[in-house]
Amino acid sequence: MARHNRFIIRNDLPGSLRLNIEPEGALFPLGRGEEVSVTDVFTTAPVTVKLTASAQGEPIVSIWPGDGEVRVEKEGVDVFDLIQRSAAPDPASQQHELSA
Repeated sequence: MARHNRFIIRNDLPGSLRLNIEPEGALFPLGRGEEVSVTDVFTTAPVTVKLTASAQGEPIVSIWPGDGEVRVEKEGVDVFDLIQRSAAPDPASQQHELSA
């Protein structure tokens, strides 16, 4: 039988922190006052949240799935979609580069 967890990760630190969503190793910045919602559907092993720091001392919150499905959303949008959007080239800038 599936179990469900839902919780919020909110950054109340003075600076930004990074979310590390595993097993993909997807990094997502979370600015001061920003939050994400984590939904976990699992059978026996829930999600694990691990707090570490980068070599520069920046806090990193890693989200490791258990035996189910984990979804991380910011303002109702899947964080993976936000990462892909930010990594995709801007069509307007590509058009500008082509005409230059």
